[in-house]
Amino acid sequence: MRAIESTNRTELIEAARGDRPLDLAITNVNLVNVFTCEIYPADIGIYGDRIAVVGEAGRYKLDARHTLDGAGKWACPGFVDTHLHIESTMVTPANYAAAVLPFGATTSIVDPHEIGNVLGMEGIRFMVEGSEGLPLRIYVAVSSCVPAVPGKETAGADFGPAEVAEMLTWPRVISVAEVMDYMGVVNASPKMVGIVEAGLEAGAIIQGHAPLLRGRELNAYLAAGIDNDHELRRGDEGLEKLRLGVLPLLKVSSFGNYARAIVPELLKAPHLEIALCTDDIEPADLLENGHMDRVIREMLYHGIEPALAIRWATLVGARHYQLHGHGAIAPGYLADVVLLDSLEEVRASEVFVGGQMVVEKGKLIAPIEEPPTSMPIENTVHIQQPLTEDALTPQAPIANGEIGVNLMVLDPTRLTRLAQVTAQVHDHKVDLASLGDDVCYLAVVPRHGQPHAPAVVFLQGLHLQRGALATTIAHDSHNLLVAGRSVQDMLVAIQALAACGGGIAVADEGKVLGKVELPLAGLMSLKPVAELAVEMQQINRLVAELGIDHRARGLSTTNLALTVIPTVRISDLGGLLDVATQEFIPLFHEL
Repeated sequence: MRAIESTNRTELIEAARGDRPLDLAITNVNLVNVFTCEIYPADIGIYGDRIAVVGEAGRYKLDARHTLDGAGKWACPGFVDTHLHIESTMVTPANYAAAVLPFGATTSIVDPHEIGNVLGMEGIRFMVEGSEGLPLRIYVAVSSCVPAVPGKETAGADFGPAEVAEMLTWPRVISVAEVMDYMGVVNASPKMVGIVEAGLEAGAIIQGHAPLLRGRELNAYLAAGIDNDHELRRGDEGLEKLRLGVLPLLKVSSFGNYARAIVPELLKAPHLEIALCTDDIEPADLLENGHMDRVIREMLYHGIEPALAIRWATLVGARHYQLHGHGAIAPGYLADVVLLDSLEEVRASEVFVGGQMVVEKGKLIAPIEEPPTSMPIENTVHIQQPLTEDALTPQAPIANGEIGVNLMVLDPTRLTRLAQVTAQVHDHKVDLASLGDDVCYLAVVPRHGQPHAPAVVFLQGLHLQRGALATTIAHDSHNLLVAGRSVQDMLVAIQALAACGGGIAVADEGKVLGKVELPLAGLMSLKPVAELAVEMQQINRLVAELGIDHRARGLSTTNLALTVIPTVRISDLGGLLDVATQEFIPLFHEL
């Protein structure tokens, strides 16, 4: 597909007047008007890549080179995903576009901080280059937290105000991505305040990321210049943020649906504007359950009128990010139009981007070519320390007897908490069985060339009964994260990922049962989403057989090293970390 071109404005005006033939007329369609939240029969005239004329059905004579009868269908603007990570879909921007266009998405604001944490500015540049000229309009939010918390974890790069300021000058960069180090902002860290100020000076929107932050600390965070937040967890939290001027970006992702707890509380406000996003969707989940269409359906579940839900999925986000001409069907706007054959199911039939049909009857009509990029594909799994089973086994400070253990508990919401239990120790090694049936090892293996050994803790709540699950998708520093009941299986899974350049591996009884290879930064593949979906379905089946029953299945461990999500996480620099205080927690304590 060719790059989307810009229409001559004088010619567009002439076409709007009726003095120049239109390129396309879509007639007799039910128009979802996102300005007034009405739905009514209408005709749409397109010239070049923009809307020239819109009117009630039959009101104007539309002289067009091509006419499409839209009877029985609903026309709405292309969906605008206000915050996502392409890397979570494990594919390149081109393959991502091919996967989401059939679901009605035409604009995405992407945060490439996953690849940025591995490859630094060159990783961000790859995502900018790799999304150039695609039929999906991709805008970039420059990653603000690489690493997520400076000094408390190790990433493959380190962005400060100077790096952020430089990247804000790159093409299609419109925002500073989620400011996850919210306590750094609250405590006026010079680095974090400098990064936010660089965005403000560039006139960029500043994305927030502050789960459960409330009260005076929330006020301090917002005073820095934060514009939105996609990490709401509770309804009362969401209402407080809404009242303080935050635009909530409500999401339904592969890792959870927090909207169920949030929307009812937000609806108590007499007036509200929200926008919608997907954040993270893995390949199998995308093909099985959809994309932005799924988020809209979630709004319909809460009784939101379809036109309003679609407004939230289009115009609100476009205006928030100052994307003039995006997010509506009106004269002068870009001709990004989705024809739905079911309003209730939000099922896209035809999709037009810049006046060009890219999806017909729910199927992409032409392949999307990969744009040229300057970044070579190399193995980024650099483990310096020789790994042994002992390196993955916590050493107790006593030789034998009982000792107190601090362990991480994973709740179904993917939030975590600290628990204290008693363990039996034999020859300086903890008897894992003495901690209970639902406790396993969790280790962060440095993979960015760090000289230190793995950090190993104990994890409860994953429900892993045997074997091991390893992944180089370990938000956000993306070291190698492995959970296991058996250190032998953990070692086998680690070695499999080191050999292939990263991905996801499942091992049991000393053998690799399944693997998804992600050679691009240990995060992405050159395969299309459909092929990766098959591989992820196998991984999901395997981890279920090992006992893991979390909604995210094969990706259920991937945020356990994300040192900005409450309340305790694991870091390569010191094991258990208290997210609120940013202090490390000893693995063992006296009884």
